[in-house]
Amino acid sequence: MLNPNNKKFKDFKNEYLNNKFFPHIVIDNFLNENISEKIKKEIIDSVKKTKPYFMYNVKKFALNKIDEFGEQTIKLLNYLNSQEFINKLEDLTGIKNIISDSRLEGGGLHVVKKDGYLNIHADFQSHIINKTWSRKINLLIYFNDGWTENNNGNLELWNSNLSEKVSYLPKFNRTVIFFTGKKSFHGHPHPLSPPENEVRKSIAIYYYVDMKKPLQLEETNFQALEGYGFFKKQFMKLDQILLRIFSYLKRRKIINDDSYTSLINFFTKDKKK
Repeated sequence: MLNPNNKKFKDFKNEYLNNKFFPHIVIDNFLNENISEKIKKEIIDSVKKTKPYFMYNVKKFALNKIDEFGEQTIKLLNYLNSQEFINKLEDLTGIKNIISDSRLEGGGLHVVKKDGYLNIHADFQSHIINKTWSRKINLLIYFNDGWTENNNGNLELWNSNLSEKVSYLPKFNRTVIFFTGKKSFHGHPHPLSPPENEVRKSIAIYYYVDMKKPLQLEETNFQALEGYGFFKKQFMKLDQILLRIFSYLKRRKIINDDSYTSLINFFTKDKKK
């Protein structure tokens, strides 16, 4: 399934561990070419199944129910969650006892349409449902053709004080793997201006280590960049509070993604057209 011409994961380890500003690696032509083309076609069909995930800090669509994907995409997701692939991740990162999340909590297919965005943030640090799981690794695979810097779809990785960034074009069959610590700030905060009739498409898989004890709930932590106005910062803070409440209720199983989606659909009926 992976491109056999790429180096072994363990051969990327030094670059991964020493990259700016936190451990990460960019691997182009990640998947076998034939398989990547098949998955791209399936993902185009899956876009219409995605559900809105709108807050002030994020405007995207997502699909994380594995049985709703196409055949080749399901094979990919199963492989990325397999012990065979996890062993490769352990060779790359040096982290032992990595576990995958077959329920794709927060992951799966992510779709961003025109004017969508994802403000700079550090990801949630503990799994919302599995309370003992500490999040360690993100893996993102992009399925976008013909994009340029002008489309505002680049993945930005920022240093700890948000004074410097690196930026990666989300081009077809490119994978970014990175460590997800409290200061692993990343996102694509500029309103998307995609090529005509295109959307930004990526598959996201998250990996954890079981700490064998309940962990404090730490939701996604959004950050304001330099130049943001007073009111934007206040709306970002309010949105953060609402996210904290939602995450708490979800961990307590008082609310779930479907109920959230129903609420969003009620207010955004025309945005999926």
